Amino acid sequence: MKQSKITFLTSVGAGLEYYDLVIYSLLANFISQQFFPSSSHVASLFATFGVFALGNIVRPLGGVIFGIFGDRFGRKKVFANTLLWMAFATFVMGIIPSFATIGITATILFSVCRLIQGLVFGAEFPGAVTLLSEHVDEKKHGTHFGFMISAVGIGVSLGSMVTWVLAKILTEQEILAWGFRLPFLLGGGLAILGFYIRKNLPETPKFLALKKSKAKITPQVIKNHFWQIFNVIGVLLFPASLVTFKLIFPVYLRDFYHFNLADIYLAMTFGYIWSSIFLPLFGWVSDCIGRKILIVIAGVIVMVCTYPMFLWLQSGNRLALFGFLLYFQTITSSMAASYFVLLPRAFQTVIRYTGIGLSYNITYTIAALTPIGVNYIYGVLKNPNYLIWAFILLAVLTIISTLLLQAKDDG
Repeated sequence: MKQSKITFLTSVGAGLEYYDLVIYSLLANFISQQFFPSSSHVASLFATFGVFALGNIVRPLGGVIFGIFGDRFGRKKVFANTLLWMAFATFVMGIIPSFATIGITATILFSVCRLIQGLVFGAEFPGAVTLLSEHVDEKKHGTHFGFMISAVGIGVSLGSMVTWVLAKILTEQEILAWGFRLPFLLGGGLAILGFYIRKNLPETPKFLALKKSKAKITPQVIKNHFWQIFNVIGVLLFPASLVTFKLIFPVYLRDFYHFNLADIYLAMTFGYIWSSIFLPLFGWVSDCIGRKILIVIAGVIVMVCTYPMFLWLQSGNRLALFGFLLYFQTITSSMAASYFVLLPRAFQTVIRYTGIGLSYNITYTIAALTPIGVNYIYGVLKNPNYLIWAFILLAVLTIISTLLLQAKDDG
């Protein structure tokens, strides 16, 4: 099968699964009222984002479980079946009765579905990265990975667009009553479609060669990768925090900067489309100048430009809203086109799926605390400068970790 077709089939499934994941965050305001009611809006959001974080906390477990199966029995099988589980969890989230109807049972069921999403998603991107890296010519990894991550941006754009359409054609009361369920039902159907698309993917040549050689994960292999996992976490932590931060923009920009909800969803949709267009371009640039150089450049820009961008946002006009979102999308895209290429090279083939799954998901478990931290900084401390300094320090960590990261070969 041609490398371009493999990239396409991998990308479509990844985009659809990301849609299922992000609609939880995009609809957090309505979810908090339906399944985590409280007399305090801030407390209700804490509970909603707490379950969001819990779903990310179990991601490393999902990454390890599915990663072990992927390293042992094949990348293709695990990668395809994750979408069936995601379809089930997302669809059920769309039909669970509200707290007002069945009480605490609604909260428990919704939380369990979010946990299933987290477990399954722990295998999603590590599987996509592993499978694609083992099929595609290494010299073109940046370009192919750029297209794959671009599809993720399209999936997120779809989620943002669906919520924007809801905000335009329905009142907030209608969305709260029943409209918020529609994106979940749509997501369940799309995930099933993604499963049938993924069934056509072939197994990777590197795994087939590994299976033939009968290589196994040994204590020495694990020891050789122990510090590598911490190094990879350092590389990923800042972009992962940015990704999580962007997922809570509807709540954050509405509650603390008083932007219109429809405008926020529209700006986010444009931002994700912008990202989808530029990701392949950044991937090609990373093939030309090097992955590490592009990450360092993006980190330096963050250190210089983040404070002025937050200051501009305080003006409250639409241009500032769109500019703020496009800025963060550009930074995230430039880093994503590079660090995803570095990930598979950080681990030997015999432990690649598990290593990527563990390090990637531990990072996002930590990053899942971002919504709670932002809520605390703005809702309790009421000082946005703390958030700016946090982003600058994380950018410094990513730069240092990237420069220290070494590739692992199979020798």
